[in-house]
Amino acid sequence: MAPTTLTDIYNPLVFNAAVDEAAVESNVFINSGVLVENPTISAMASVGGNIGELPFHSPLDTDGEPDYTNDDPDESSVPDSIGTAKMVYRLASMHKSWSTMTLARELALMDPLTAITNKIGGWWATQRQKRVIASADGIIASDVADTSELTLSIYSDAAAPAASTIISASAVLDAMQTAGDKATMFGVVAMHSVTYNNLNKQNLIDFIPNSQGVINFPSYLNMMVVVDDSLTVTAGTNSAQYTTLFFRQGAFDYGKGVVLLPSEPDRIPGAGNGGGQDVIHTRASDIIHPYGYAFTSDTVADQSATIAELKLAANWTRVVSRKNVGFAALLHNN
Repeated sequence: MAPTTLTDIYNPLVFNAAVDEAAVESNVFINSGVLVENPTISAMASVGGNIGELPFHSPLDTDGEPDYTNDDPDESSVPDSIGTAKMVYRLASMHKSWSTMTLARELALMDPLTAITNKIGGWWATQRQKRVIASADGIIASDVADTSELTLSIYSDAAAPAASTIISASAVLDAMQTAGDKATMFGVVAMHSVTYNNLNKQNLIDFIPNSQGVINFPSYLNMMVVVDDSLTVTAGTNSAQYTTLFFRQGAFDYGKGVVLLPSEPDRIPGAGNGGGQDVIHTRASDIIHPYGYAFTSDTVADQSATIAELKLAANWTRVVSRKNVGFAALLHNN
C-alpha cells in the first residue's frame, strides 16, 4: 500500500477550519476570557496595512459630584467633557511550515488530518499565548521604568531569599491592589511552572471540578491558574526573579487580518534522493493588543513585531488610567 501523503488528505476549507478550532480550544487565554476577539479591530485590519489606530472614549470621571439644582435662573451648569484617546495596534503576519519528516507518525494514524490539525492548532495557540505574555512583559518594563503603578516587586537577590520576598497570598493581594477598587475583577493568574510547583507542594493550589464533577482547572485564591514557562525568569547573581501576572477578562483584544492562503501543501519530489517530501505551510495574521495601550513601534525592525520586540519598554505607552489596565504583575523569588 502506498504511504499517505499530505495531498491525499488536504482539503483547504476543512484543514483551515480544523486548525482554527484546535487553536482556539488549546488557547487558555481565549478560554478564560483574557483574550477576546474584537470585531472592530478585525474589520480595520481587513482593509490593509499593518498599523492601525483605535479611538475610544475615556471612562467618565467619577471623582466629582453631580450638580445640585436650584431656582436661580442665572446659574447654569457646566458640562464635563467626555475625553477621547486612541490605542495603536500592530499586525503580526506570521508563517510556519512542517514537513512529513516531522509529522510522519501522524500520517500513519487512522485519522491523520485530525492528528496534524490538532498539533498545528496547538502550536499556534502557544504562539498567541507567548505574544500575550511578551506584551505584558513589555508593559511591565515600561511601567517599572516610569511609575510602577501596576507592578509590585518583592524580589531580592540575596543568596537565601527571605519569606517576605517569596510569593505569598499577602503579596498577591498587594499586587492586585495596585488596581484599587478594580482589584476584585482579576480572575486569572499566570505563573511559571516553578512557581506553580512550589505553591502546589504547599497545598495552596485548588482543583475546580466542572459541572460533571471532572477536575477541570487549577485555581489559586479563586483565580484560574495558567502555567506557562514563557513567563519571564531573570537571572540574578544569587537568586532568579520570577514574574506572576494577574488578568481581568477582556484584558487583551484579539483581531484577525486577512490571509489569502492560510495553508497550502508543497510536494518536493526530488527530496530524499527521489523519495519525495511533503510540506504543509500555515499562515496567520494576528492582532493581540492589551486594552489601554498604544504600541509605538519605536524599536521594530521589520513589518511585524517579534516576541523580543514586544518585550521592549520603548514600544509601549499607556493611554488610560492605571485602574482601567486589565492586568497586574508581581516580581518575586521562589
